[in-house]
Amino acid sequence: MAYSLFLGTITFILAVIWGAPLIGLLKKYGLGKKIRIDGPDSHQVKMGTPTMGGLMIIVPVFLITVVANFVEIVSTTAAGDALLDRLGVARQAFFGESLLVPLGIMIAFAALGAVDDWAGVRGHRRGEGLRGRWQFLSQLIIATVTALVLHFGPPQLHSLALPGLAEKIDINGLW
Repeated sequence: MAYSLFLGTITFILAVIWGAPLIGLLKKYGLGKKIRIDGPDSHQVKMGTPTMGGLMIIVPVFLITVVANFVEIVSTTAAGDALLDRLGVARQAFFGESLLVPLGIMIAFAALGAVDDWAGVRGHRRGEGLRGRWQFLSQLIIATVTALVLHFGPPQLHSLALPGLAEKIDINGLW
C-alpha cells in the first residue's frame, strides 16, 4: 500500500507541476468554453474557461502507471518476455496483467471526454459538445466491453485483493 501511495503522490505532484503550463497552452490555442449568449448570466462567468483539463490528470496517471509497471506490461507478450530475458531484467509483478483493464477504461473514458470537449470547442454545435444520448451510448458501450472483459478474461480479473485480508474476494459476475 505504501508503494501505491508513493506513486499517487508522485502523480499528484506531476499534475500540479504541469497544470499551469497546460492551462496556458489551452488558453493560447483558444480551447476554452463557448457559452451561448441566450443562456443564464451565471454561465457567462465560464466564458473562456479552458476545456480538456482532464489531460492534467490523465497524462501523469498514465505515464506513472506505465513507467512503474514497464517490466510487467512488456512481459505480457512473448516478444517482450524474450527481450527482458535477453536484457537480464527480472520480472516483478506489482499489479499484474489486471492493470491493463483499469488503464484501458481510464483511456476510453478520457478519449470520450476529449471528443466531447473538442466537439464543444470546434464542432458544429459550438459550446454544447456531444449530445447526451451519444455520451450515454458511448459510456454504455465502454461499460459493456469492460464487463465482458472482466467476465471472460483471465482468472486474475475475477478476484479482488484488499489490504489486510489474506484471501482474495471472488467478484466474478458482480458487475
